[in-house]
Amino acid sequence: MKFGILGAGPSGLAMSMFLNEENTVLEKTDQPGGHAGSFIDQGYTFDYGPHIMFSKNKEILDFMIASLGKNVQKLKRNNKISFKGKFIKYPFENDLSSLPIEDNFECLNSFLFNPYKTKYKNPKNLEEWLLATFGSGICERYLFPYNEKVWNIPVKNLSMLWAGRIPNPPVEDVIKSSIGFQTEGYLHQLYYHYPLRGGYQAISEAWAKKVKPTYNFEVKKITKTKKNSFIVSDGEKELEFNQIISTLPIQELVKLINIKIPQKVQRAIKDLIVNPMFIVSLGIKGEDKNKYTAMYFPEKDFLVNRISFPKTFSHHNAPKGHYSIQAEITCRANSSTWKMSDKEILNHVVAGLRTKGVLGKNEKVVYENVKRAQYAYVVYDKNYQKNVRIIREWFPLQGIHLVGRFSYFEYINIDGVLATASSITHKITGSNKNHFA
Repeated sequence: MKFGILGAGPSGLAMSMFLNEENTVLEKTDQPGGHAGSFIDQGYTFDYGPHIMFSKNKEILDFMIASLGKNVQKLKRNNKISFKGKFIKYPFENDLSSLPIEDNFECLNSFLFNPYKTKYKNPKNLEEWLLATFGSGICERYLFPYNEKVWNIPVKNLSMLWAGRIPNPPVEDVIKSSIGFQTEGYLHQLYYHYPLRGGYQAISEAWAKKVKPTYNFEVKKITKTKKNSFIVSDGEKELEFNQIISTLPIQELVKLINIKIPQKVQRAIKDLIVNPMFIVSLGIKGEDKNKYTAMYFPEKDFLVNRISFPKTFSHHNAPKGHYSIQAEITCRANSSTWKMSDKEILNHVVAGLRTKGVLGKNEKVVYENVKRAQYAYVVYDKNYQKNVRIIREWFPLQGIHLVGRFSYFEYINIDGVLATASSITHKITGSNKNHFA
């Protein structure tokens, strides 16, 4: 068997490492990393949106850490949430005492005496699950507005699948947080790892040394032959493979293949929702005294949903005497926000950061960069499971295996990428080899 792997992001690289078969990784750019890549400019290192290394699966986390050798460090989360002019500790329910007293009372009261626990004993969507788990106070003040800002659909239209990523807060912790005890939530991500140099792309760079992808090969056509092999062309060169492993966005993949796609599958692909994202990177002259890792903004008056502080991840990510901020704005494709110019977005972000108190009035922004990611956030709407089941069942039968966030269509971090790649490799090869031992 000879496999053609499309894309040298973490998913494509992982598949190449795990497959005990001949394979070639084809990458349209001149470097690995994909959505989890990084760029370096004027002494600043930024990821294409913030990424950190953490996982509930210790074996997979150890695998990621080991791949970086000495180029890695362990750090402790210092995240904040913007709420009514204050920065409170993340997650929201672990710092209720920092809220105005009326909000604190309502959040605790509705958490302890929660009628939704009975009403939504068997929740059908994320809204019902959040209400049953956290109560109306926490939901209305943070969880609802923040999730709707990120996903750009009503919370009631989000699948229950997302609930699996949100830990249930212990009752004792919520009570303690309300009366001023220091508590920590989301313990699986309290400590995280990050490369010392090279940004998050350093992980893909390490894997690419083992895989040796073919760069600057942009797939423009995939033809299935009468003998059921595949001819992959970049317009000049043609390569033949027995089977294809694609990490390309599923919406782009179908434009390249010559296979007749059933209407049922076409409809499923058309119904998938993926949100684009602005990535606004800023360099600031001066020292960052707070050393926050990230900050979340549920407020409607500010388009940004999250910012991160790359120099907190590694002091190599900004020049000496400077620090950096990266802001994310997610929206719907073809929305009025997505149609804004880069300059409008940049001005909005910088002005908003000053208004919110993140940037001081006299702090000087000395570096500005705006990038657009057409594919960023996979949305788990109510029809998500039905649609992805149809797609994941049909493509492998054609000899095309889907992996990665935008092809397998799953909102996962790199630990999830590795787990999925390992699982799909097992299905392809019939082996149960532990790829992380």
